[in-house]
Amino acid sequence: MGEHLEELRVRLFRIILLIGVGMVAGWFLVDEVYVILLRQVELGMPENIQYEVVWKSLTTPFMFQLKMAFILGLIFTLPLTVFQLWAFIAPGLRDQERRPIRIVVPISSLLFGLGAFLGYWILPPTMGWFASMASVFPTTKILQDPAEIITFSAKMILAFGVGFQLPILVFFLTKIGLISSTMISRYWRQALVGIFTFTAVVTPSGDPLSMMVMAIPLTVLFFASVYAAQWTNRGKRDDSLDVLNNLD
Repeated sequence: MGEHLEELRVRLFRIILLIGVGMVAGWFLVDEVYVILLRQVELGMPENIQYEVVWKSLTTPFMFQLKMAFILGLIFTLPLTVFQLWAFIAPGLRDQERRPIRIVVPISSLLFGLGAFLGYWILPPTMGWFASMASVFPTTKILQDPAEIITFSAKMILAFGVGFQLPILVFFLTKIGLISSTMISRYWRQALVGIFTFTAVVTPSGDPLSMMVMAIPLTVLFFASVYAAQWTNRGKRDDSLDVLNNLD
């Protein structure tokens, strides 16, 4: 038990160290990220809306720089953080259960990149949707604090990247027999509800468009992960179905 706790402490320390290094790197990239994300935000503004960027106070830019550096550190190091978590779990698994971990980092990086790209792509229509709420009021002018909107945009991108880690978890659970294609065939409605609930919680904006953009590909990846893992496990006994039958 003591060795297990020590291993957990080491892994957590490595994760904190990775995020710290990513935060330092992110500090020097905040200004470039600011310009890129602000351009995405402004692309979604309707022409009939008066929109102006205004800092709220003298100290806000520094706090914004610090917060954005932390968010960028999380984004940069997420795949390595996922690897540290899986590496902590690996010693308690059998040999056949450890094999999927070897592909965690590259697949996790690919899925995170795909999710982050979708989060970036959805920013203009998302901002347009929010601005449309103000456009119904005549002579409206929006004085936007850039710290709030850029931080929100970065969280949106991070949320999509994190959300797209779900197929990794599903594939792994299927490989070790906790989920099966037979189980999903019986409980696909509950799976869909779970996916859409997950996207509603993870998506910071909460608008219907962003939720659908995340939920649809996640649904496809979810079922693809289950059947891909089940195909690699072909010939093995369907333990997850037995567990469900025993519960019944």
